[in-house]
Amino acid sequence: MTGWHGLLGAEIPIVTAVTRLDFLSRRDSAAGVERPAAGPSYSWTDHLRGQVEPLDLEESLELLGLGVGVARRAYDAQHRGIHAALRAGASWERIGAVLGTTALTAWNGHQRWIEEQVELFESTGRYGLDDVGAVEALHLAGERPAGLGYVTRTAHPEG
Repeated sequence: MTGWHGLLGAEIPIVTAVTRLDFLSRRDSAAGVERPAAGPSYSWTDHLRGQVEPLDLEESLELLGLGVGVARRAYDAQHRGIHAALRAGASWERIGAVLGTTALTAWNGHQRWIEEQVELFESTGRYGLDDVGAVEALHLAGERPAGLGYVTRTAHPEG
């Protein structure tokens, strides 16, 4: 069994990985332990319970590895999308809104991603961002957005 890098290397397209992940997830759900009769259930897997073999050890580890790899690719794609939005002139307020968070939280998360990409490049020498790429990414991200975006502060005189 290899890690998610091996599972999702150049030889396995992301669409294939997601399809396999979905198949293993559904099979694992269908092979679950019989539920006690506690009333009607409307789960799509109920008619399959007991008819599908549970995942073996290798398939279980494959499911885990695929889940990690697909999630990592989605996370990286999110930040590539942030880069594209910034290049197109999007504000951190608009990016935060798309992500369902504040501008500051979105900016902080993107800063962490840049740091992770630098660490990845340092450990692999191939993947991630080198120094030039990191500086470009930081420049594109711009200054830290002011405030939390949803808290109004008022000055209270001491007294």
